[in-house]
Amino acid sequence: MFVTFTLIHLVTILILYSAMWATYRPQARYRNGMLFAVTLPAHAMEHPALVNIQSRFKRQFMQVSLWMGAAVIPLVAMNAWKDYEGFSFIYFFLWLAVFLFVIVVPFRRAFRATLALKREQEWFVGKKNVVHSDLRVARLKNAKSAPIGLFVIPLAMSVGTLLWAMSEDETYAGIAYVGILTTFVFLLVSFYMRRTKAKVYSENSDINLSLNQARRRSLSYMWLMVAIVENLHFPLVYLFIQEDNASLAGVWLAAAVLFSAIPVVILILTYRRIHAREQEVLSQDGQAIYSDDDEYWANGFTYHNPYDRAVFVPKRVGIGETVNTATLTGKMIAWGSIGLVAATIIVVSFLLIRSELTSPTLTLTADRQVEIDYPMYNYDFSLADIEQLDLVDQVPKGFKTNGESKSNVARGKFSLNGLGATRLYIYKNNPPYIRMKLKSTYIFYNDQDPERTKQLYAQLRNSMQP
Repeated sequence: MFVTFTLIHLVTILILYSAMWATYRPQARYRNGMLFAVTLPAHAMEHPALVNIQSRFKRQFMQVSLWMGAAVIPLVAMNAWKDYEGFSFIYFFLWLAVFLFVIVVPFRRAFRATLALKREQEWFVGKKNVVHSDLRVARLKNAKSAPIGLFVIPLAMSVGTLLWAMSEDETYAGIAYVGILTTFVFLLVSFYMRRTKAKVYSENSDINLSLNQARRRSLSYMWLMVAIVENLHFPLVYLFIQEDNASLAGVWLAAAVLFSAIPVVILILTYRRIHAREQEVLSQDGQAIYSDDDEYWANGFTYHNPYDRAVFVPKRVGIGETVNTATLTGKMIAWGSIGLVAATIIVVSFLLIRSELTSPTLTLTADRQVEIDYPMYNYDFSLADIEQLDLVDQVPKGFKTNGESKSNVARGKFSLNGLGATRLYIYKNNPPYIRMKLKSTYIFYNDQDPERTKQLYAQLRNSMQP
């Protein structure tokens, strides 16, 4: 379990580091008329102050990366120490939050310093606060985008998964509901990206119109493809949960990882294709211009322009789109996302701490009800519902469907080999275990003290006597 948790955490951290380095480290180079997301004329790069800003950014970015890397060491130690496995998840969430905040601090400082120097030296590119006539043409409706109606394909796939799940086992129908919700989210994103801010590429209106049309078309089909791929993914997840054959676990896991990676590959390839097309057309035109609207880019990556009605605009840093926080929809998306992430971290951390400090308790009430009390996984049933009661020394192998599984405990919903749906409330490698067979599920329970487990078994056995 130590190896599994450590690999999951370290792989996630490695992916984050790779993404942040690929996104922010190149901003120290002058590309496409910008340095640190600030538009600058080429001759400005000879100024010694800009060289100092570049050097300071590289030094600070490396320092932050090293300090956050050192902060991973306690996480590995917690995973190795059984008593702190649960707290390792809380530490991991906190590390992620801190990392995502501090890793961009050097870039924000470099952006502000570069922008201040630009204003001081009056290095303005193009005309400031002027709306070009090309934008009026480029905002025309794009008839070549993927028809919204095509989203009926992934929607039908998700509904089909739901009907299949409900006919087999309604317990896991939630997977299909997530598929339907995901499809509507992709549909909404695709809809708003059709209204993304038009870009001025050239003094040639035809080029502006064609590039904006091509960009919107590519993005509309990209989100449609991602929705279809994800709705192939959800049935695989359902099959994996239903499958009792542990020998195929590696195959299902590989398929799940593959279908999780495909949307990322589609996104990267789409934006690379868009960029390549833009460079090819503009290199032939020779009339590329830059619009100087740096004042609307807070910190270089947050766009806030009250004079622009577009909800989504192309990012200056990284690939993809960002929201215009000056619009009502943009505010809802930005603050809603922050609130959702913060609430998720707080709730999950609270539940993890509570589960670490609480152990399951089994109680037989006066009205012959069996009550298992444990945060998030309470379960009550009548004593008469027990079809078979045994005291066993082993628990079959299987996998978790909804719950927690650490090196020393397993609690929640599982699927066990030969038994299927099962609820576990056990201390691992600590026999004996009370096994109760109900009509639709099995239950395994034990106390940390084996003698207490035997006493509970005897109490249940005696109470079942006529």
